Amino acid sequence: MNLKDILVHIDNRSTCESRLQVALQLAKQQGSHLTGIYVIPHPYYASKHIDQLRQADTAKKMFEELVAEAGLVSDWICIDCVESGLDLPHALNLHAHYRDLLVVSQTDFDAPDRATPHNLPEKAVLGSGRPVLVVPYAGSFRKFGKQVMLAWRGGPESSRALHDAMPLLRQAEHVQVMTIQGQHGDEVYEAHDADICAHLARYELPQLSGEKHVTGDLSIGDLLLNRCADEGIDLLVLGAFSQYRRGHQSLGEVGRYLLEYMTVPVLMSH
Repeated sequence: MNLKDILVHIDNRSTCESRLQVALQLAKQQGSHLTGIYVIPHPYYASKHIDQLRQADTAKKMFEELVAEAGLVSDWICIDCVESGLDLPHALNLHAHYRDLLVVSQTDFDAPDRATPHNLPEKAVLGSGRPVLVVPYAGSFRKFGKQVMLAWRGGPESSRALHDAMPLLRQAEHVQVMTIQGQHGDEVYEAHDADICAHLARYELPQLSGEKHVTGDLSIGDLLLNRCADEGIDLLVLGAFSQYRRGHQSLGEVGRYLLEYMTVPVLMSH
């Protein structure tokens, strides 16, 4: 089954263009309905020199023009933080509950935006209840979803990510499964002889390969990104593990590392 309903965050940052282009590509590949969501920030976070309603209207026109060019069916959602009582992360997560996938951008820490929390991607992964596609803030991704790497660790998060990504995996040219045995690798690595590639092979994917590695001196995040670069990977699929620190939920080490240093779009499920 394809993804039928995709939600993409729209704003006025420079990262919006690449984020929307990836969402458009994916919607065309999947035959999806595409919804753009724009959140008017609270006046406390907004510049006094910018007309927020005009900004929202400009974003809507850009979205509708590009969707029309792509020949897609779309909706537009505009939420005012003051009127709704929702901040940006809560607004995205609320509407993601009613969609198949949410598309956001990686945070560019060199170009901070007061209206956009730096941990927006993390909050989306942890709170949306849906797979989240995070698009790097740098680069253009005209080729997307053809060469896919699945980072497999075992456990419910990995299983959830795999099956959430199945509509994309079935349209890929090659799927590479990467199992990494590191300090915090697959906990059940020695407990059974199950092979996730045997399960994937039943879906008759066009090309499927599997590798098992030990991290050595490299972190798991570094090893994944290095292999993505070496193999020409254009989509990384990952189960997002979480942890609690001082009563607050956050992503695990690998998830946080990839959100900061990703070089290709990453689909995360929690």
